[in-house]
Amino acid sequence: MRRAERAEASRATLLESARSCFAEHGYDATTVAEVLRRAGMARGALYHYFPGGKDELFAAVYREVDDELYRRLDAQPAASPLGRLRQSAAIFLRLCGRDDFARITVLEGPRVMAAAYPHGSVLGRSYARMRDEVADAIEAGELVGLDVDTLTTALYGAIRDLGARVAMAPSRSRRRAGQDALVVVDHLLDGLAVDRHHRQESA
Repeated sequence: MRRAERAEASRATLLESARSCFAEHGYDATTVAEVLRRAGMARGALYHYFPGGKDELFAAVYREVDDELYRRLDAQPAASPLGRLRQSAAIFLRLCGRDDFARITVLEGPRVMAAAYPHGSVLGRSYARMRDEVADAIEAGELVGLDVDTLTTALYGAIRDLGARVAMAPSRSRRRAGQDALVVVDHLLDGLAVDRHHRQESA
């Protein structure tokens, strides 16, 4: 194995160990010593790959876990703009039922990452993506023509809070919590859909 390949393998091992520690214990209770123990590596290795120590390691794990959400979103089948909004919410809420995504991305990521990644960068890309989907749905005549940012803020806040509720549910109850949350999202979107408003106006 070449040096570059060995270095990449070592870094991946550290990330895998850190990911399991953060998922099980959370950021505050995870120690560098435990990460290194699981990885079977010396302390110098951590600071070689992550000079910022635990903070930089968490940031790398956060990006790795969060990137999975975007890979799944990008792999969605073709749908109308409103259909994409529903699909995106379903993918996010399902991931909230998984230990690593729930704890690292939903429950602890916003707090731990806030200083390094202020609103509008890493933590803001999910809002930006949803805003695009909402704007597309309004332009397509599927959602009522309200202010894009007002509507996006309402939907984003509701879906993020529902995701946190799923993430905080006991493991045995997360699937049901996710299903219930998705029903709520569907009702919210149904209430904002143009067809629903046309029916109310004609009644």
